[in-house]
Amino acid sequence: MRRLTGLLGATALVGALVAGSASAASTADSADSAGTTGAKASGWPPWIPYEQEDFTYPAGDPCDFEVAAEVLRDREFYRNVSTYADGSPRIQLWRGPLVLRFTNTETGASVDRNASGRSFMEFGPGEEFQSITIQTGHFVGRLRAGSDPEPGIFYVAGKWSSLSRNDAGGSTLVLGPNGSAENLCETLAG
Repeated sequence: MRRLTGLLGATALVGALVAGSASAASTADSADSAGTTGAKASGWPPWIPYEQEDFTYPAGDPCDFEVAAEVLRDREFYRNVSTYADGSPRIQLWRGPLVLRFTNTETGASVDRNASGRSFMEFGPGEEFQSITIQTGHFVGRLRAGSDPEPGIFYVAGKWSSLSRNDAGGSTLVLGPNGSAENLCETLAG
C-alpha cells in the first residue's frame, strides 16, 4: 500500500494530505498484534502494521512558513476491506495511535496533536487517494489551493467527518454532526 503524505491520523495521512492512523481496536483484533488470529477467525484480512515517518511541508504549501511534523507516537495498522480486481486497495480500515508535533520552523512555535482513531480510506484505480472518513478519533489533512475550505493543515475531529478529492484538483472537507477542524497554519502563525 502506498501511503500518501498529506493526510494523517484517525486513519491516515494522504499524499497532499499526510498519512494516518486509527485506534479503538476491538478485543478480538488485539489478541494478536497484527490481528492475524482474529482476522482468520472472523474471515477479515489481517491487520498490517504501518510506520509514519517524520515529514515537512514547504513554505507556501499550504502555510506561509515551513512546517515540520515529528512523529511522537505511532502504532498504526490498516487492512484492505475491499480491493479492485487487480488486488489493489479500494477501501482500507485504519486504526491505532498516532501523535504528531507540528513546528513552525521559522519561529519554533509547536503544537502536539493526537491523530489517533479509526477511519476508512478510499482509493480509485491505481491507488489514487479519494477520501478519508472518521469512524472515531481524528486525522490531519493538508488542503491545497482549489480546496474547500481554504488551504491549510487541518486537525479534524468528529464521527463521519471526511476529506475527499474534488473535481477542481483540491480537496473538500466536510464535518460530521459533532465535527470540528483547526487550521494549524493559523495556530502556528501566532
